[in-house]
Amino acid sequence: MDILKTDVKKIFFRYLYASFGSALIVAIYSIVDVAMVGQYEGDNGAAALAVFAPIWNIIYSIGMLFGIGGSVLFSKARGSGDYKKSNIFFTSSFIALSIVIFIVLVLSIVFEDNILYFFGADDVLLRLAKIYFLPIKIIFPLFAFSQFFAAYLRNDNAPYESNYCRYGWRYI
Repeated sequence: MDILKTDVKKIFFRYLYASFGSALIVAIYSIVDVAMVGQYEGDNGAAALAVFAPIWNIIYSIGMLFGIGGSVLFSKARGSGDYKKSNIFFTSSFIALSIVIFIVLVLSIVFEDNILYFFGADDVLLRLAKIYFLPIKIIFPLFAFSQFFAAYLRNDNAPYESNYCRYGWRYI
C-alpha cells in the first residue's frame, strides 16, 4: 500500500479495522474470562476479576504506549527512506519496554498485596485476586509485547498481513 498515493479514507479504514479487531478480541476474552470465573467461583470470583481489571489495562497500555509511540517514529523514518534510523527507533522502544516491564514485574511481585488492595480488594477478595494474579504475572510481559508488536505490524504498511506472508512464507 502506497500511503502517499492511496486514498486517505481507504487507508484510514484499513488501519481502523485492524485496530478494532484487535480491541474486539481483547474484549471478548475479558467477557469469557469473567463468565468462566463467575461460574466457578461465583460473585466473589467475578469481583476479584474486577479488582484485577485495571491492572490488566495498565499492562495492555504499557505495551501499546511503547508500540504506538515507537512505531510512529519508525514509520516516519521509513517513509523518509532512513531505514537505519527506523531500526534504531524499533530497538530503542523494544529495550525501553523490556526495562519497564521488568520493573513492573518486580514491583508486582514485591508489592502484590498492596497493589491488589489499592485496586479494591478486601480481605475476602484478596485470596481470589492473588490466585488469579499469579498466572497473569507470569505471562503479562508476553501480553505487553504482543501489543507492542501489533502496533509495529500495523505500521509496516500492511495492517492485515504478517511479514511471513508478505515475504513468501504461508500461514501455518
